[in-house]
Amino acid sequence: MGHLFQQTVKSPLTGKVAPDAVLVKSDGTSGSVAGSRQGQRAILVFWATWCPHCYEEIGFINDNIASIEQKGIKIVLVDVGETKEIVRNYFDRRQMKLVSFIDTESFMQGAYHLIGVPTLIFIDEKGIVRSVAHEFPSDYGNYFSVK
Repeated sequence: MGHLFQQTVKSPLTGKVAPDAVLVKSDGTSGSVAGSRQGQRAILVFWATWCPHCYEEIGFINDNIASIEQKGIKIVLVDVGETKEIVRNYFDRRQMKLVSFIDTESFMQGAYHLIGVPTLIFIDEKGIVRSVAHEFPSDYGNYFSVK
């Protein structure tokens, strides 16, 4: 969360169109992960309720989502490998109003070459993956132009 020496992660997806899937969300609706970007830049955050680093990152996102979205950046959460009920209970316990896609079968794990959570995928307005990180950088706006 805003660490001074944030490093991007090499990914075979950098420079390519972000993979998509239709998944159920924690609020019971379903939709396209890519479509939820609504043509905006997005930070796709893969996470899990059991992950201590995700706890921090999700807390940071919850506290800062309004200012992030004011910059024209959508936050798209994708829980990996859990159920809608687990995620909803997690948000309720933490009194968060966030909504997350639920990838119960970890389908997107392979498509995004995930090696762990949290993983943040920076996607530009054209749907192209620009960079990948494992924590929320303080200069997150710059990660959409990294080639």
